[in-house]
Amino acid sequence: MAEAKDFEQFISTWNDGGTGYFKLGRISLSETSSSYALEAAAKKCAKDIEAEVLYAWDLGKSESDAWWLGWGGYDLEEEIPFHAALSKPEAIEKIKAFDPKDNEFECASLDEYKDILFSAYDEDLTAKDLHRGFLDWVGTLKKEARLTLQEDLTSWTKNAAKA
Repeated sequence: MAEAKDFEQFISTWNDGGTGYFKLGRISLSETSSSYALEAAAKKCAKDIEAEVLYAWDLGKSESDAWWLGWGGYDLEEEIPFHAALSKPEAIEKIKAFDPKDNEFECASLDEYKDILFSAYDEDLTAKDLHRGFLDWVGTLKKEARLTLQEDLTSWTKNAAKA
């Protein structure tokens, strides 16, 4: 069974100017002639993916790269930071202590409270937070979805290596 730790090889995270960034399924492609040709090269890498995937690419001078923005109906640019913010130790403490009848933001539901906590912590996310958030998000997926995600990421990266 695909465990969250089995996905670490697919996430790239880094800090720049005090802000964390990530790319999921980041691949390098030798295509540098045009964005149209780069899109076609990325599309070839995606040919064996089972779930719906949205990806972006960056045309470089000596090498280009592509990565995923969405997969299987999930917006990764929202899901991963959301899980990163809510898995910070201070957010976990506040979630555990949440009382719908008595909380500082007068939230009636835990989901509403989580949205407010996300807004409070999302600006301070580091590469480490985003890495943890990705693994946390993977852990919330059903077994079948995790297996499909693993197969899709594996085929994407293997096809890129052949390109």
